[in-house]
Amino acid sequence: MYRNFKLESDTELIGYEWKGNKPRFVVCLVHGIGEYAGRYDRTGEVFKEAGIAMVGMDLRGHGLSAGTRGHASPRESILRDVDRLVEYAQREYPDIPVFLYGHSMGGNIALDYRRRGTYRNVPAAYIVTAPWIMLQRQIPGYLYRFALMMSKIKPDFQMSSKINQEALGNVEIISKQEDKHLTHGKISVKTALEGLEIAGLLMNDSLKPQGEEPLKPMLLMHGDADLICNPEGSRILAQLEKDRCSYMEWKGMYHEIHNGGQKSDGMEVILTMADWIHSFSDGSASQ
Repeated sequence: MYRNFKLESDTELIGYEWKGNKPRFVVCLVHGIGEYAGRYDRTGEVFKEAGIAMVGMDLRGHGLSAGTRGHASPRESILRDVDRLVEYAQREYPDIPVFLYGHSMGGNIALDYRRRGTYRNVPAAYIVTAPWIMLQRQIPGYLYRFALMMSKIKPDFQMSSKINQEALGNVEIISKQEDKHLTHGKISVKTALEGLEIAGLLMNDSLKPQGEEPLKPMLLMHGDADLICNPEGSRILAQLEKDRCSYMEWKGMYHEIHNGGQKSDGMEVILTMADWIHSFSDGSASQ
């Protein structure tokens, strides 16, 4: 079970920690739209048993953190919030490797941080699952124009994210994680536009890294039955970054591959992440 803590920021951010006994690695978690970090309790517990601590936070506008629901924006503030999470991991777990793990919108944020984050070189590597690169549902032109207009008038204007809970993962697993007080189906117009912008830059390989240091290695994974984020986006990114990216596609897995699909509970995905993290035990980059 996790414990909560507060992160120092310009808004109230609530963190989550799965500590374990004498961990050898620490993972910083960035969750997806409409959810909260506590939904990764099962992953955190498996990591703990594997000697991996995990710390996460509820993004602005999510879970226990402050802000308009679904308004994880502006992106510059979100990247600074990830700074605070990385700082916490380094302070509480000195002298052990740090990893940054992002899922869905959190994957979009993690991929952005890998290029533009203040501490982008602190993580030994990145884990990105089912990232928001290419959506399954096309955004109609009229809706995009409306969001663009509203973002200038009221950036935190809420729209429905229209995510079907049954499309997330194994029904039994998902049903145990839902907390109607901490989950929501909202996304602000500014959050949506920033996510789309970063996704487009990633697809075009035009989101250039800050500084001259090379990008860190990455484990990129996607379920081939994802009805929310199109796995083709991950395939394109994996091809663009083939020298730095280990790509895995999971047959029959839904959007939340750590929560499985119709015939799986996703445990093999969680164990694969743990094994990949352990491959860094000698301090070398794993490909």
